[in-house]
Amino acid sequence: MNNHVDSKKTWELVEENKDDIDVMKQCCMAELRTMEDTGLVPTPYYFERVAILSKKDKNYAQEVYYCGQYVEKIEAYYSKYGIDRVADIRKGPRYKAIVKRLEKARELLAKHKSK
Repeated sequence: MNNHVDSKKTWELVEENKDDIDVMKQCCMAELRTMEDTGLVPTPYYFERVAILSKKDKNYAQEVYYCGQYVEKIEAYYSKYGIDRVADIRKGPRYKAIVKRLEKARELLAKHKSK
């Protein structure tokens, strides 16, 4: 599997690196590689952390990008495989939170650009 960052599995990095946006972004990319290689749905946690940290930094474009990537990849996954193989992560609270964040981040980005 490719869900490694610096030879550690993504989940091993959570506790001590949850506030390190660079590590969380690397975890997002590792989760997407794993999805491509294995067909496993990426864990939403890392995308949500990047979104939270991006918003703190008022980096709305980055927040939109990572939330959008997650939603896009998940929708593509279920379009390709359906829900017969796995539970539908779109019904979970983290996925729904990312969708809401995406909408709000787009609004903030538009407002910020118009200034």
